[in-house]
This record gives sequence, C-alpha cells and structure tokens, in this order.
Amino acid sequence: MGRTTRRKPARRDPGQHAMEIAQAVATAWNASNHSGRRDVALSVVAALSLTEQRDPNGPDLTQQLRSQSPEEFAGTLRQIYTALVNARPDLTHLVYPLMEWLFNEPDAALQRAAKHTADAALRAGQLDLTGTDRRYDTDLLGVVLALLKSENATGANAQIYTPAPIADAMSSMLMAGINPAREGQRVIDPAVGTGGLFRAAAQAMRSNGHDPATVSWYGADIDDLAIAACAVNSLLWGLGPRILLCVTNTLTEPDWATRAEAQREELIKLAEHIRRDKLMRAAIRAAQQLTEIVTTEDDESGDSSVS
Repeated sequence: MGRTTRRKPARRDPGQHAMEIAQAVATAWNASNHSGRRDVALSVVAALSLTEQRDPNGPDLTQQLRSQSPEEFAGTLRQIYTALVNARPDLTHLVYPLMEWLFNEPDAALQRAAKHTADAALRAGQLDLTGTDRRYDTDLLGVVLALLKSENATGANAQIYTPAPIADAMSSMLMAGINPAREGQRVIDPAVGTGGLFRAAAQAMRSNGHDPATVSWYGADIDDLAIAACAVNSLLWGLGPRILLCVTNTLTEPDWATRAEAQREELIKLAEHIRRDKLMRAAIRAAQQLTEIVTTEDDESGDSSVS
C-alpha cells in the first residue's frame, strides 16, 4: 500500500477511549454467532495491543490490517502470538487461552467474526491508544473482558475490575511507604484480575523516576482469561521480566507462588532446549549440504580410469 497522510488523533481521555473501544468490540462480537467465545474476542484486542505504527511516515497500519481478509488476519494474529512466545517463553502457558483457537484450525465463520471485531476496534482507534504511551494510563483489556461477560453473570463468574482512578489513588498511598526501585522489591496482588493495580503502581513509580522493570510483580486470579490479559498487559505497561502470574484460588492455595515459579522455570528450560535443538538441526543441515557439495565436486573431478 502507498503512503498516506494522517492527522494526529484528538487527545481523548484514555479511560473514556478504552470504554469506547471496548463497547465497539462487545457490540461487534455479540452480533456474531460465537458470542460465547470471549477468548476469541479478547484474543483479537490483545494481539492488536501488541502492534504499533512504528514508522509515522509509512503505510497506515490500521488501514493495512482492515484491508486483510479474515484468513489473512488470522495469519497475522498467529504471527503476533508466535513472536510473543519466542520473545517471552515464560508467558506461554499464561497467554495460551488467548491463542489456542488460532492454532486449532479455526473455521471460516469464526475467522470472519474475529475480523469483524478487529475492524470495530480499529475503527474506534485502538492503535491510537495501545500503540502509544497512552496505554500506560488505562487497562483496555480489563474493560473489554468486563463488557464481554454476560450481563446476568453471578457468583464466581461475576468480576468487577478496579476503575483506573481508584487504582491510581490506592497505588499512590500504598507505594508512598516503600522504595519501589530497590532490587528484589515485590508487588503482590492475590486477586490481580487483568492487572489494574499493577498498572497504577507502575505509573506511580514512573512519576517518581523509577523503572517498573526493577520490581518483581506477583499476581494470581481464578480467571484464566484475566491472567492471560494481565500477561499481555505486563508487556504493554513495561513491567519487565520479573512477572509471576498464576491461575488459582489463593484462599485454597496460599503457596501458589511456589508452583508458579516452578512452572516458569520449566518453560524457560524447555524453550532453551528447543532453541538448542533448532540450532543443532540447522548445523546438521548445513553440514549435510557441505558434504553433498564436496562429494559432488569429488565425483566430477575424480579419475574414472581403471588401472
């Protein structure tokens, strides 16, 4: 596509903008015959959150994504999640609920519904929010997940995520008495949801000149989709590599962090083994090709006379 001239988007309140995007997503997704698959709709928004317009003078990314067919867009989503797993293998088991549908041969109708939802998010200006520093000021995935839930959800399925202003106020008060830049400091939320309090704490640190990546972030929740969204949010909000998340009920598993640490270490080791195996296979293929070349040259230059 050719280059386009784009106007700078109006500076909307990030929280209000997130609500507008979430409402557009929920409306588009609920109009499909797959409204019960909240994982797919959330997967689309999460993947789009991991993209941004890197070249301000280059082709418009929003237009490029909207011009894709449903099949092409599903391929783009697979590429995004594959890149995430390669960069952060420790998050693989956490984000798996978001990407599972993409690697299980989704049917055409589901792909069309996902693309229709993505178009709604893009029309609402998602990349103007999540593709800029404005993403630090809101929890789009939390709002999306809340709106995708059934209106009559009750009991264990009924979850209310902390509004950003309340999270910011709580974080400012709680962080006032600690040194957030100290190596080894932990921020723990046993009912983390999609990470709203983490976001507020990270913003409080930035406002005081500290880097959130120097802190260890520990969070747990019973909702696997909320934890998956929190894992993606940890990348969006620059929380760094010291993120430990777990799907559990902390009331019945008080030592959840120990299990989560073991899972993370196992995945990191597995990723290292896979990378070594890939390097070894590449080396073997290179050696085989070299051997074939040498053998062919020897055959072509060899003496065919019989003594």
